[in-house]
Amino acid sequence: MSELECVVDAKSILGEGVFWSENEQCIYWVDIDGFIVYRFDPATGENVGRNVGKKFGTVAPTKSGKLVLGLSDGVYGFDFETGELVKHCDPMQGGTENRLNDGKAGPDGRFYVGCMGKKQSEGLYRIEADGRWAEIENGITCSNGLVWSLNNETFYYIDSPTRSVVAYDFNIEMGDLSNRRTIIDVDPKLGIPDGMTIDSEGMLWVAHWQGWNVRRWDPNTGNVLQEIPILVERVTSCAFGGADYKDLYVTTSSVEMTEENWASNPKLAAFSVSEWMLREYRALSLAASFWEL
Repeated sequence: MSELECVVDAKSILGEGVFWSENEQCIYWVDIDGFIVYRFDPATGENVGRNVGKKFGTVAPTKSGKLVLGLSDGVYGFDFETGELVKHCDPMQGGTENRLNDGKAGPDGRFYVGCMGKKQSEGLYRIEADGRWAEIENGITCSNGLVWSLNNETFYYIDSPTRSVVAYDFNIEMGDLSNRRTIIDVDPKLGIPDGMTIDSEGMLWVAHWQGWNVRRWDPNTGNVLQEIPILVERVTSCAFGGADYKDLYVTTSSVEMTEENWASNPKLAAFSVSEWMLREYRALSLAASFWEL
């Protein structure tokens, strides 16, 4: 049986961007609206935060041990120990009505990150180590979950308001996408698909905003295989971690919660801004970026 455990009660506003650092054996995650990147050590229970001074949607590892952040005004290198931020590039080209959201280091060593904003016509970007970037998809409203198949030949992607998961053929040498097709349609009753990861059987795990759940989906049939109820309405992202990759860490949001919510439902208060741990399914470790930031 799976066990749910609140491992961090950080009272974050909008938890997101969770990933496991294999080198450090710890979890990184972010509070978008709190401007904080966190590092959680499951061995000690220590959760340390660094304020970066502005909104940002994601964090990813680099070969050098530093981090890549997708901030409101571009892609930055970040030293967690010193707090130093170094701007790498801005694929939004100075736009003030949008910001970078969900992103990940790809199996090719590049950084992939999407955008969201008021224009409702944003992009998905491929970022190179030398600062060059390319828009590889456009017309995006709210860029969220992204992950690669186990053989790295397929790229899965979520533009949340579409309530669907799409797949592309992925060219690992060039980092190009082609042959877009919808593989999962999410019933509105299940909430909005948000962050996503993959397990060792090639099944997709999707966090459902306003859906009170993380669900395991079969990308081949479009069917739900398993539901993990979370005592929080706004579930945002998930990633496998731990020494044996049997733990699923899940971030959540307290956006739009009222003081009455906190006062009348202490169980919700304890869980709604926390990460969760699910002991099930060994997952494949995602490749870290090969940047030397």
